[in-house]
Amino acid sequence: MHEPRKINVGKDEEIAVVIEKIIDADCQEITLIIPRFSHFGESASNFRLLKREADILNKKVLVETVDNKSIEYAKASGLEAINPFMPEFSKEADREEPETKKFKKKNKKEAKREPIEIKPIIEIEEEKEEEEEEDDDEDENESENREGFFMSTVRTVLKLITAVLVLGVVYFLAFRVLPHAEIKLLTAKTSWAYNNSVIVEKVARTGSSEVAIPGQTFTQKKNFEIKAQATGKKQVENKAKGKIIVYNGYSTKAQPLIKETRFASPEGKIFFSVKSVTVPGADIVEGKIVPSSLEIDVVAEKAGVDYNIGPAKLFTIPGFKGTAKYQAFYGESKEAMSGGFVGEVSYPTAADIKSAKDKLSQMLESELKTEVYSQIPPDFKILDGAVNFSVLNQTVKEEADKDNNFSVFEEAQMTAIVFKEEDLKSLLIERALKEKGQEYEIKESSLEYGLVRGDFAAGRMSFPVDFKSVLRKKIDVEQLREKIVGQSQAKLKEAILSLPGLENMTINLWPVWVSKVPLNEKKIDITID
Repeated sequence: MHEPRKINVGKDEEIAVVIEKIIDADCQEITLIIPRFSHFGESASNFRLLKREADILNKKVLVETVDNKSIEYAKASGLEAINPFMPEFSKEADREEPETKKFKKKNKKEAKREPIEIKPIIEIEEEKEEEEEEDDDEDENESENREGFFMSTVRTVLKLITAVLVLGVVYFLAFRVLPHAEIKLLTAKTSWAYNNSVIVEKVARTGSSEVAIPGQTFTQKKNFEIKAQATGKKQVENKAKGKIIVYNGYSTKAQPLIKETRFASPEGKIFFSVKSVTVPGADIVEGKIVPSSLEIDVVAEKAGVDYNIGPAKLFTIPGFKGTAKYQAFYGESKEAMSGGFVGEVSYPTAADIKSAKDKLSQMLESELKTEVYSQIPPDFKILDGAVNFSVLNQTVKEEADKDNNFSVFEEAQMTAIVFKEEDLKSLLIERALKEKGQEYEIKESSLEYGLVRGDFAAGRMSFPVDFKSVLRKKIDVEQLREKIVGQSQAKLKEAILSLPGLENMTINLWPVWVSKVPLNEKKIDITID
């Protein structure tokens, strides 16, 4: 059999954790050490559950604690419990209530008073004891009465204090928190409108009868090339083309060659020079001629793939045949001739070209718009018509490739002229107040824009606007709020009626018992119409 084991209970551990420790213990006798003020020791039901589980597990559990309440709960549940520092507390006599001791003492006295022969001195002593006990009971009752009177007085005082506090809270809520003032003022109004052109330019003109405001210009350029399917078909006879390097090893004099000078390949294929050229003269180095050279464009004599020949080391000039120049003037091709073809090929129709151009323009316009708009700050206004897209360059390569595609290249530019709407509104409001008087303020306004006319090269545009506004007499709300705080209704009306341009007013003090404006300015709502 395993030795008895001690298990410590944590201050915050629940009953389930403690029982889990009892189950896991590999012994039949367990000493459960419970600290003072532990969560486990606060409930008698925890000890009943502990006793039940210990009986089921057939284990003996001894409770060891310095907490007297835990000892009482444990013994009441049928568990053995001890206080290691006060062993006498576990004795049954010490656990008896005062009433129980008194009851036993009384029974003992009754037993002494049974009808037996005793000496008179004993009876006298017993009577004295009973009288003394009665006196003690009277003293105890008197003490209890005094204590009850004291507690009753304390409760009465607490009730009075509570009532005063409640009344104070009610007063505070009723006259400090709940009071609220709502004041609505209706003032005299007038209207002002502007229906004319507005000019936006880089540097706004001042002192002009026109409304002119500063603007900014944002510009971006972009180019792109796309391929498109060529849907047209046609018969062609294309001649091969290429380049030949012509050498002059004849003399130091330059040699002119006319347009369509013939060049013969080693296989006898004839190619013509595309234009007239002049081959520079040779150099003389150490008494020897060093040939000069010139690269020229050539085209085949006939159409067809037969003239798509590869690089050739020697091209002769048949025109010099029979002269000394025939051996001294010669040509060389370092790349193959190409383009020779006879047959049907694809080509872009007018519709193909237009479709490709439109698609490319739309693509560039969309991308440029994204780039330009991303540069414009959010507080700037962009009107319809204030953005210009223009094509700077457009090239179509109509020759179809092996996949029957042709290409279109385009370079485009987008320019946007923008302005701050707040600048325009401020200028119009300034004009309105200048005409109507500085004692007015804008109550409400609306602004509509007309068709834009722009000079994007100069960064300038103009457009008509329709500005409508309603002005009212100006009232300093904060000054009025400071003036009426804490005032009576009569003083409140007097202060409001002295306001300039007032046509009507509505005053509402809430709740109904409130007769003065609240002292808290935040409780005063003033609206002006």
